[in-house]
Amino acid sequence: MRGFAEDPAGNRWYVNYRFRSEEERDRFFLEGIAGHRFLIRSEREEPDPAAHPYAFDMEKWLLSEGASGILRLQDAEPAGPAPGMSAAVRRWREALGSHIRSHFPESVAAEAEALIIGERSATAPDDERAYRRLGITHLFAISGLHVGILIFLLREGLLRLGVRTHIVRTGLMLFLPVYAILAGGAPPVWRAVLISLMLLIPESKSGKPRMDILLSAGMILFLLINPQAVSKPGFQMSYLAAFSLIHSSTILSSARSALHQAWLVTVICQVAVTPVLLYHFFETSLSSFAANLLFVPLFSAVILPANLILLILTFLFPELAGMLFGIYVPLREALSGLILMCAELPMSVWTPGRPDPPSLFLLIAAVLMFFCLLEGRKAWSAAAVLASSCLLVHAVPYTDPSLHVTFIDVGQGDAALVELPYRRGVILIDTGGRLLFGGEEGQEVKSGTGVGERVVVPFLKGRGITGVDKLVLSHPDADHAEAADEVLKEIRADEIHIGPGTNGEEGYADMIGVAADKGIPVREMAAGTGWTEGGIHFRYLSPFESEYSGNNDSLVLHLEYGPFRVLFTGDLEEEGEQRIVGEYGNLFPVTLLKAGHHGSRTSSSVPFIEAARPSITVFSAGRENRYGHPHPEVTERFSHSGLPAVSTADYGTMTYSFHPEKGMTVTHHRSSGK
Repeated sequence: MRGFAEDPAGNRWYVNYRFRSEEERDRFFLEGIAGHRFLIRSEREEPDPAAHPYAFDMEKWLLSEGASGILRLQDAEPAGPAPGMSAAVRRWREALGSHIRSHFPESVAAEAEALIIGERSATAPDDERAYRRLGITHLFAISGLHVGILIFLLREGLLRLGVRTHIVRTGLMLFLPVYAILAGGAPPVWRAVLISLMLLIPESKSGKPRMDILLSAGMILFLLINPQAVSKPGFQMSYLAAFSLIHSSTILSSARSALHQAWLVTVICQVAVTPVLLYHFFETSLSSFAANLLFVPLFSAVILPANLILLILTFLFPELAGMLFGIYVPLREALSGLILMCAELPMSVWTPGRPDPPSLFLLIAAVLMFFCLLEGRKAWSAAAVLASSCLLVHAVPYTDPSLHVTFIDVGQGDAALVELPYRRGVILIDTGGRLLFGGEEGQEVKSGTGVGERVVVPFLKGRGITGVDKLVLSHPDADHAEAADEVLKEIRADEIHIGPGTNGEEGYADMIGVAADKGIPVREMAAGTGWTEGGIHFRYLSPFESEYSGNNDSLVLHLEYGPFRVLFTGDLEEEGEQRIVGEYGNLFPVTLLKAGHHGSRTSSSVPFIEAARPSITVFSAGRENRYGHPHPEVTERFSHSGLPAVSTADYGTMTYSFHPEKGMTVTHHRSSGK
């Protein structure tokens, strides 16, 4: 159980609690969780630092949510409903969500929860990915569109029932704040609700106030209540899109038809939020311009009203609702198939990565110029300015003459990225993954929480990388390859390299399945094979055997670029180290060494260290891992030899950049001990 809770002093906390049994879990859900009080015994937990600049940062997120920190609950005992109107509304929200889950067919229940009460946690990961690629995620987050439709349906329904206009207006003004809490209280919801409340106020003799003034007043009021919201992408994009539409009346007035106006609205909103999208999410949907023309009217006129009507019928006439579900569900499932198919169309998404400050300023200037030219009826010039600035931003990585080797902080596991000069090639070596221990076997990991999606994919996309030339998997252990399938679902790979005899290993099963679906060749590589690209030599130094028997059969990759040499050893242990030193002694010493087996004392033997003589050694290990990696005995070996060694557990993600004339530089995400 995870969520926010408030203590008696009014402090907000993010709490975690693992139920001790299924019976306890069922009792909690039966008695209710949201809007209830609990007697707890807990300990404060420090948030994990972000793995890299593009990864989710728990500490910043807690700050944006106004939370004091994290509490891990050791015991929790229900103590009845919490007092107050806000708690009551949260109980209603939980009850409404439970009603939807129990009365709506499973295939449409998650969507109904998202559209009606703003609860998206049950949305299938494949659907979320499709909505994101098509740029229609906003249709499933309650916003001005949803609030406007809800007000229209309620107002028209009450007026047709004979309720007087002033009573309807007063009732809506009382209902909307309650609905904002009921719908989750996200910034777009409160923006829409606050503006709607101001519009419902009877017109004075001086007329209605300007819309931009109403919007500004609503934004200021919301920030006074919740100042942390200013850092949230949802807040930034919601108000930016709204202000852009308000100040684009001249552009919208040029519309020749309703379809043309819908196109202009989509263009204005999408272009306005592009710098924010790229900064926070590193990509923007190109297909959204067409997708919104199709799906916005469909969801506005059909899907959302249908869900609201079906919800009401499940309370009043459940048998009639069941009959209508028989018609609605097959049609909605067909639409889901269409959405998933459209999301896989090529060139759906532009992923330039997070823009550096000059690129960000260029994009903002281009967006402002775009609107000025469009307002002056110079559409082609506006498009040319925007397109040329986007091309310049996209070209930035291709002007970089340095070779970059990054050790990605995936916790207790391995993942490394090699970016060739001028982005002539990209090689990903291992993907990290989740190790299961006693008591965890059989528990399924919800997609979206794996190392691949949380850490590796954001780093690649943050760097503007949507495809790799080669995915090298050293061996089938979970902490090296378990996340490969997650990565391949988001990142294109031209080919995959694995060791001899590992194709049928269980640790590769999911990866092999995704590779087969996407038509990616999987090649078994061994000692003596390799390739050369852009003057950089890649050689496999191990394994020597044709059958896989464990860590000493790890696929070991050697990179050579002039005097710069890097050795990626997988989980190679002492026996394997001795063999590659004997066979490939001419390729030593090395500049960078990725220490074998995360710094286990069965690896990094003294003879190997003396042969490699690395300028710097990197241990890829998790913070406070249960194995004690890197082992003190191993760090002492490097220290005794006068060789520096660092760990991702201390420094986070580390990038070593080599320039033929300027030498090597290193950047890392955090300081040792933090």
